[in-house]
Amino acid sequence: MARYRAVIVGAGRMAGTIDDEVVDYAACIRPYSHAAGYAEVPEVKLVAFADPDIAKARALQGRYGVPRVYDDYREMIAAEHPDIVSVTTPATLHAEIVIFAAEHGARAIYCEKALCCSLAEADAMVAAVEGHGVKFNTGTLRRWHPGMEQVRRMVEDGTLGHLNSVITYSVGSVLHSASHFFDLMLYWAGDPDVEWVQGTVTSPGFDPHAARWEEDVDATGIVQFANGVRAYLLSTAVWAEFAAIGTRCVVEVRNNGMEFQLRCRGNVGGYEEYLPAEFPPYERVSPTVRLIDDLVHALDTGGETRQGIRTAVKAEEIAFALIESHRQNGARVNVPLSQRDFWMHSH
Repeated sequence: MARYRAVIVGAGRMAGTIDDEVVDYAACIRPYSHAAGYAEVPEVKLVAFADPDIAKARALQGRYGVPRVYDDYREMIAAEHPDIVSVTTPATLHAEIVIFAAEHGARAIYCEKALCCSLAEADAMVAAVEGHGVKFNTGTLRRWHPGMEQVRRMVEDGTLGHLNSVITYSVGSVLHSASHFFDLMLYWAGDPDVEWVQGTVTSPGFDPHAARWEEDVDATGIVQFANGVRAYLLSTAVWAEFAAIGTRCVVEVRNNGMEFQLRCRGNVGGYEEYLPAEFPPYERVSPTVRLIDDLVHALDTGGETRQGIRTAVKAEEIAFALIESHRQNGARVNVPLSQRDFWMHSH
């Protein structure tokens, strides 16, 4: 029986229609959208959508059998008194909506990525979320992917030996696309603090002197975590492939999580090589459902979620630190950044 009421702000792809796009794509384990995820969690009842385009909200209302729709999210939150608020709007609106929801009774928030568009916005979100004791996760779903979780477990139990480095072979737009990848690098490394970042913006025409930029830029770089693990953020010809490299074993993730390859050190003719090994089996279950279950568990127990607002901000800060390093001619920049007002658009 449902114990928690949920609402969704925004009626676009991640709210409820992206499941149609990934029917034949094995890398995305459905249900994938927020609404489809809530439909699979018996502890939660989805009660309303809000979108200025009321026709979009009504389309999702009919699809998911939701009682009410609104054209103003403030009115919806005031009328519905939700326990959980999902935010699936463009990132330019995230800070405003998250802060309002936290200040008006939400007990948990599931916010799509990118988290927001500046570190100043991120700081304001932290203050609101923590100030009101709100449970928080973002839609960087690889953190809840059972295969990626298996890699984290292999780091923790010593299967990989000492973790030296984590690699993403693609970055893309640093707020929208790369938020997935930066969060995964953090997760595998144990969610440490970030010590320094060194980066280069690769998008043509970027003005390093601008205080505001209307495009989500691409970049590459290196991240040094406080626990000694180093992350390499590469832009190569492959998309959404990753590696976790330890002193004993290496895990390589291919084709956006459709294939996990394990290699462990062994002796070949007197030389130490990394030899093929069997990656442990895992159950293919929806990361979206697992994220929602994580929020429910935190609400039930009063504990923390797997991610939380401060870890979400760590991934956001990596993005802005790459840009700040570029602005300083590729110098290493210490984190947290003192410059927090630079604003960049993300959709």
